[in-house]
Amino acid sequence: MKAINVQSVPLLSSLISALLCVWSVQAQTQTQSQTQPQATSPAKPSDSTIPAHYNTPIPAEIMTPDKVETRLGVLSFQDGVPDSQTSQKVYDFLDISRAAEVFLQAIPMASLEALRIGHAKLGISQSHQVLLFDKLMDSDPLFLTGNTDTVYASAFLDLERDGPTVIEIPPGMGPTTVNDAFFRFVTDLGIVGPDKGKGGKYLILPPDYKGDVPDGYFVSQSTSYTNWFIARGFLVDGKPEAATTAFKQHLKIYPLAKQDSPPAMTFVSGSGKAFNTIHANDVHFYTELKPVLDKEPIAFIAPELRG
Repeated sequence: MKAINVQSVPLLSSLISALLCVWSVQAQTQTQSQTQPQATSPAKPSDSTIPAHYNTPIPAEIMTPDKVETRLGVLSFQDGVPDSQTSQKVYDFLDISRAAEVFLQAIPMASLEALRIGHAKLGISQSHQVLLFDKLMDSDPLFLTGNTDTVYASAFLDLERDGPTVIEIPPGMGPTTVNDAFFRFVTDLGIVGPDKGKGGKYLILPPDYKGDVPDGYFVSQSTSYTNWFIARGFLVDGKPEAATTAFKQHLKIYPLAKQDSPPAMTFVSGSGKAFNTIHANDVHFYTELKPVLDKEPIAFIAPELRG
């Protein structure tokens, strides 16, 4: 049994109060469901009694019972203080509830990290390296929402490594976007973006960037260092060649610092290849989150989730 940290006693007290409140509601609901409906009447204040060793009447609803039957088992108290077994049961419950809450809240983060890992396993780790479904997508790669009638071009930006990064997109692109490492919107590009489908230059700034911003770009500042770029090209007469050619000839991604001599673009075909981009649903879910938390700034996570 792990020792109870005295600094966590206020947390334990609040958690026990919350559990007792919830279980009292459940008990009342269960009791009401087992009885016949009755005409409603105005609520009455609960009876107050004078417990032993008290001088004044105490409302029953603010007292802690000596024993409470719960889904965790019997919780035992003496003068409102939980015994060691009760404390342990409550902390074990807190561990499970927090782990479940992390899973629910961090699905977008884990999903985008799984996409990054899937790209990396194909050798795509630099911003100028692009995963291109030049022959469309089929059932071999594992994607959550991919479809088979879109020419996808996908790349990852590392703003911590590269600094401000430029994305040049060709005209005629379909819905295209950049998402941060929590799968949150950074900017739209293409037909739904400020270039309105005419093509243009976008500049994605790191979260901590405070330098000069040059003219001539559609500028966005991300909340994270890792960012996912996903572009969609349209089929022409049901064929992908036009969009594929537009990507290969005109799509450019490079650090702003290398604008005078940007690295040559590399396109890796994803068509017909088996690889995974979906987050785990077991203990590996949490290990997938760790590199994201290690890399990104604390402000990347909303205050209510930081703990």
